[in-house]
This record gives sequence, C-alpha cells and structure tokens, in this order.
Amino acid sequence: MAQTVRVEGLRELEKKLKSLADEIGGKKAAQPVKAALRKAGKVVQKDAQSIVRRKTDLLHDNIIVTTAKRLKPGSFGMNVTVRAKARKYADNAKNRRAGKVGKKFKDYGALYYGRFLEFGTSRMPPYPFLRPAFERNKGSLPNIIRDELALAIQKAVAKLKG
Repeated sequence: MAQTVRVEGLRELEKKLKSLADEIGGKKAAQPVKAALRKAGKVVQKDAQSIVRRKTDLLHDNIIVTTAKRLKPGSFGMNVTVRAKARKYADNAKNRRAGKVGKKFKDYGALYYGRFLEFGTSRMPPYPFLRPAFERNKGSLPNIIRDELALAIQKAVAKLKG
C-alpha cells in the first residue's frame, strides 16, 4: 500500500547536509530533513482532506502526517494516514461546559471505517482519497523537499557564520 518517492539529483545538497551535520551534530542534523519531509506530507494531507467524502468532519479532521516507524537507522519518512483514534478533548470553553476536558481518547467508527471508504468492500465501491492525493502531488513532492532542504541549509550556514 505504501508508495515510495525517490528523489534524485540532490547530491550537492546531501554533501552540504553531511558537512553541516558534523558541525551541528547529534539529533539536530536530522531536523532539516524531517521538516522537509513533513512539509511534503502536509501537501498530500491537504489534498486528501479536500477529496474525502464529508458526512461529518470527523474523517476529514483526522487525516494526519506522522513520522514513519521501523525504518533503517539514519532513514526518515513521513506517513499520511487516518488517525487510529480521535483526538483528546481540548481545554476550551465549549468542552469545559460539556464536561469533556481531560477525557481519554475515544474510538470512533468513522475513523475505523475510513479504510473501507478508501479501498471499498465486497458490497461497496471504493471512494479513495489518500491514493489520489498522492498521485496528484507526486511530481511536485521532490521539488518541495529540495526547496525546503536548500532553505534549511542556507539558514544553518547563516547561523553558523553569524
């Protein structure tokens, strides 16, 4: 189900990042890469939110960008997916009046059934929203990543010089 985008032609940026990694060191060296991947994921997320069928806003509001797990050391990735559980109730006036603040996460069927909407069932045709969002944006994702990395490198170099 997962799609992989291979970004090529970024050798110069990679060399600059590696040289900056020595100067910055530690976990901070990965921040520009993760930020660039997250920004690209946000583009797909916004498009998926515009495509999804909306009976309620529950599924729309719970399309999220998360950090990919179980990757090789030194590798980074982002997933655009549907949250497994709805958010915790925020501490605002409306939720305080309703007595919902501090309540634990609650499972919602709409989030569970989002996969059936995406892939269909034996009795329901699919109404995909994640796959088309990726397909529409896959050509621009490498450019977004490249631009964000270049901007991050410029900022880091300016910070190291100044």
